[in-house]
Amino acid sequence: MRWLRLLGILFFLAILFCFGAFYAFRAVARKHARELETRLATVPDPAANTPYPKFFFQRGVNFTAEFPAFYGNDAAVEMLKKLPAHGINSIALVPYGFASTKEPKVRGWNTRWEGDAGIMQLARVAHSLGMKVLLKPQLWMHGGNPANIDFPSAAENSEWFAQYQPFLEHYAQLASAIHADVFCVGVELEKMSGNEAAWRKLIARAREIYPGPLTYAANFGAEFESIKFWDALDYIGIDEYYPLPDDLSTAAVVEKISAVQSRFQKPILFTEAGFPSVGEANRAPWDDPSRPVDLQIQAKSYDALLSAFYEKPWFAGVYWWKVGTNGYGGPADASHTPWNKPAMQSLDHWYRSGKR
Repeated sequence: MRWLRLLGILFFLAILFCFGAFYAFRAVARKHARELETRLATVPDPAANTPYPKFFFQRGVNFTAEFPAFYGNDAAVEMLKKLPAHGINSIALVPYGFASTKEPKVRGWNTRWEGDAGIMQLARVAHSLGMKVLLKPQLWMHGGNPANIDFPSAAENSEWFAQYQPFLEHYAQLASAIHADVFCVGVELEKMSGNEAAWRKLIARAREIYPGPLTYAANFGAEFESIKFWDALDYIGIDEYYPLPDDLSTAAVVEKISAVQSRFQKPILFTEAGFPSVGEANRAPWDDPSRPVDLQIQAKSYDALLSAFYEKPWFAGVYWWKVGTNGYGGPADASHTPWNKPAMQSLDHWYRSGKR
């Protein structure tokens, strides 16, 4: 019995230690954010008071916060400084809020991983390096997908949009404050994006707060092809994960995307695109499967997509998914990142070609 009591005491102490470490981490993070905000207040943004270009070609990557190099961390800044050498002229900063399919609530922006002060710092560093910034807030689902958010009752549907509006307003205000060069009003909200009137209202509200160009990041396929409010935005945004056949022909993909562009006469922006570095990655580019690493299919798929779209006059560029703030990747990594893989060489070839 004594060993059971001892085990209980050790378990209790372990819980206390975990809670203490968690709250200590939060306290340090808050202190760091306050210090960062104080420093930033004395440093001018090199992009402040400059005009917003309505169209520019975006040779981009999604620059995501990865443990332990959160936005605002010195390691994230050092990683960001490596990107221009690869011809990258734009980064997407991706903060998250939280949502659920069970209740019409949106909450929790300004997280510790992607806090406002860290976003402001990275935007200023990017601008000082001659890069543009896409601010692309999106919703994180615990064990789910934002494409599945769906509230069929009119009351719940209305409540969800009422919850989403302050989330959008917060980041529209931040986009204005950091002089983000493009602002994304939503990401892959497939079952909610059919509510045209609600989205037109949100887009109009975003324009009241943020003076630059707007986009929406639609999921490839049915959502991208059926949205009716593209005319209210500056860029038609697509998270481009259409599958490619084994010969990597892009004919079918070009046809689908060209049809939407032709209908609305707006530039197309790949707010995301990517392929994992595993066998048959072309068949399900959105997936992150546990299969043997295949670095070459990832690189060849990059080449195929860029060859198909790069020089089309209505193509505004691409943000590859993804380069992490901690620089993860390499030849043994099966994920979507191109970092330290042949796919990065493909990206280099196109981004540094001088064609766009």
